[in-house]
Amino acid sequence: MAALDLPRLAALGAAEIARFRRDGYLVVERMLSEPRIAALRERFPLLFAGRFDTGIYPDEWYWREGMSLPDVTRHMANAWKADLTVARLALSADIGRAAATLCDWPGTRLGQDTIWWKPPRTKPVSHHQDTSFLDVLDPQATVTCWVTLDDTHSDAGTLEYVPGSHLWPLTPIPDGFHAPDDYRAHMRAAAAAAGVPSPEPVLITVPAGSCVFHAGEIWHGSGANLTDDRMRRAIGVHLVPEQARFSDRPGGYIYRRYQRTGDATMDESFFPILWSRSGHRTPWIEHYCETGRRQA
Repeated sequence: MAALDLPRLAALGAAEIARFRRDGYLVVERMLSEPRIAALRERFPLLFAGRFDTGIYPDEWYWREGMSLPDVTRHMANAWKADLTVARLALSADIGRAAATLCDWPGTRLGQDTIWWKPPRTKPVSHHQDTSFLDVLDPQATVTCWVTLDDTHSDAGTLEYVPGSHLWPLTPIPDGFHAPDDYRAHMRAAAAAAGVPSPEPVLITVPAGSCVFHAGEIWHGSGANLTDDRMRRAIGVHLVPEQARFSDRPGGYIYRRYQRTGDATMDESFFPILWSRSGHRTPWIEHYCETGRRQA
């Protein structure tokens, strides 16, 4: 993996940092090359067919051919453990460096990735705050790099954000995450509680290969794909501070399964450090991305 794997991220500066901290999200267009977009697209049908490079299942696998309803959004978590093409994106040092820069963290580690596949005529995903899912950690903080593999359209279930909503109070995990009747209901309730009248989401329409960095506290979700011919495939890379540790709070059904008994540290075997001001990066990452093995 090259020292600068995603050169578009090198352009982030003071103006981008200020915009991210004001709005809670930052759009970076055309981050990925066309060959890399194509390679990632090719992995989606293989992943959801259970054809894994490493032989290891992802931590979540929501939607199975012949078993699941055809009109729900397909979703996986921690596909990097199963697929090396996904791993080369999710374990990028440049994504880690950019997230640390935007949040003023000393370093970043991978919390998890998420795969999202919204074919034509699939249902919405509820508005939520990513950090609500991370009471398992101290500090309870995350930033997401959402990477789209298709041109996004307002009628095809693109991601949408409420600018400035990262400054509202953090709420509990919402009910009805997948395919709710009113996918913005939780967000509107949170806005009312924060004294914000008539919040207006911004729909992200960008070319394939673009990304959005968003704060874990911002309200976001996606509407139904109303089209008959457009895919919306995307990968979310969820990063946490390098210094994060397990909290004493209960919960965390994915994260907590990797906690050692009596030990609050986050093991780099499962939560690798992508970038640090100290110069540290989990040593096995490059070897794993080439071979699927974490040891030489």
